[in-house]
Amino acid sequence: MLGLPLAGALINRLVFPKKPTRGARVATSFIWAGLLVALTSLTNEVLFPGQASVPGFQGDVLSWLMATLILLVSGIVHHFSRRYMAGDRAYHRYFTHLSLVTASALLMVLADHLGWLLLGWGVSNLLLVRLIIHKAGWAAAFNSGKLALQTFVPGFICLCIAFLILASVGGSIYLHELIKAENTGAYTRPTVAALLLILVAAMTQSAQIPFHRWLTSSLNSPTPVSALMHAGLVNGGGFLLARFAPLYLHYPDLLQLLFVLGSVTALVGTGWKLMQSDVKRMLACSTMGQMGFMIMQCGLGLFPAAVAHLCWHGLFKAFLFLNSGSAVQEKRPPQPSTDSVLTWLLAGIGGLAGGYGFAMLSDKSLLAGDTTLLLTGFAWMATTQVAHTVLQGGSFVIRFIPAMGLALLAGSLYGISVHSIDALMGPLAIWVPQPLTLLHGLVFGLFFLIWLGLNLKLPLVGLSSRVGRQLYVSALNSSQPHHSTTTPTRTSYQY
Repeated sequence: MLGLPLAGALINRLVFPKKPTRGARVATSFIWAGLLVALTSLTNEVLFPGQASVPGFQGDVLSWLMATLILLVSGIVHHFSRRYMAGDRAYHRYFTHLSLVTASALLMVLADHLGWLLLGWGVSNLLLVRLIIHKAGWAAAFNSGKLALQTFVPGFICLCIAFLILASVGGSIYLHELIKAENTGAYTRPTVAALLLILVAAMTQSAQIPFHRWLTSSLNSPTPVSALMHAGLVNGGGFLLARFAPLYLHYPDLLQLLFVLGSVTALVGTGWKLMQSDVKRMLACSTMGQMGFMIMQCGLGLFPAAVAHLCWHGLFKAFLFLNSGSAVQEKRPPQPSTDSVLTWLLAGIGGLAGGYGFAMLSDKSLLAGDTTLLLTGFAWMATTQVAHTVLQGGSFVIRFIPAMGLALLAGSLYGISVHSIDALMGPLAIWVPQPLTLLHGLVFGLFFLIWLGLNLKLPLVGLSSRVGRQLYVSALNSSQPHHSTTTPTRTSYQY
């Protein structure tokens, strides 16, 4: 399967050097063919686990699921780019790089050998930097790629050191053997150091604070590149943590650290999203927040839930980026609003239906005494928003039943998706809810209070209006891209 994107890139480059549109069609066709292979392999792995294996590679459910997601998003981006990039002088080179970055990402998710995983990680990052720059003569684009590279290199170095430590202590360069060695209790402090370094690498890739600036500064890249970046490669951090999940699960303190770090980025990224007036900046901050939530789920010991979140967020964010151009022409007439405390109380009842649907369809206890309870709590908040949207602008009597129904449906669909991924990844045994702690309660309470305050439009208690304005301006400034990656005047756009 790795050969299909590579073949598409080579044919595009060598066979059709003077017919770029035909080469782009061929490259796209090879991506769709790879998707069919990935879907077939995923089905075979589910029905006949462990039947197919190639030395140096592992074809478990996680590998094939990630390969399917990568090829689906890449196929959509390839197809969209054929028209979007028409007339671009770098059209031919663009499609070659697009196919190569797909192949390198596949190498990363299918690798069992640490060297192959490292190669796929490094090459995909380098190719992403090249796609971000696209036109090196444009100073803002060049600086965006430079900033991304400056962030990726330390993460790559951390990953190299971590793999050297694991290989030295575990006595193997294969992932499945390292995990087996950990289950026998072969590791101690060196493993913790390696896992911390892997966490840093994951944070650089998934734009976690303080490594977020590269993502918010990459918005001058072509829109299809942004879609591929936000829907695919930025998820690499989540994949890396899920791949090493059996090791992290042996160290509850590391899981708590994951939870806290993810919480910080989830709160900050979501808050920054609400301040943006630019569509792509809003989407970039949203990706930050969603990646933070994904890291939080890993910290809860619910790695399959994080993978499910990774998949659905990737597909949704690809749609939003590819559809972002239509936002210019979109017209939303003002809607009458009957927002009140009563509206939110009724919406909260709808959220209870959504939380119940999530718990039942995900096959989890509604009031679990472990970290699954937090996931149910977040499902309640999300489905409460769904119910509130329906209840606004009309009679409660008429809208209450539809609001309850949609909230229940939303929670049930979320529960089904989490349960499905958990069932598929069952052999990996990486759904291990952790005991609830005071830290979990405090973080969830903070999320709830901020969510409640924003929705009820409560004033900032204890803060003067001047201090509030200063905090807002400070947060807004922090959310902006690096000044060298912006184009303040038309004359500075050189291509």
